[in-house]
Amino acid sequence: MYSTNKENPLSLEDKMYTVQEFAFAIRSKFGVNDSLPDEILVKVFIDKYPIYACKIKDVKSPGGCSCC
Repeated sequence: MYSTNKENPLSLEDKMYTVQEFAFAIRSKFGVNDSLPDEILVKVFIDKYPIYACKIKDVKSPGGCSCC
């Protein structure tokens, strides 16, 4: 399991998430109340934290994570 740090700001479990689950985690953690579609929010977050790309179903890794 991850610990809270700059590489894992969401403190997510080591499992696969749907785009909707991941977007919900972002919104819950950071209090985001917006009208962005889940896919856009997740893409923006992954661009900043590519380590999460491997944890999201149906998202292709941009090559920045260490597990792929």
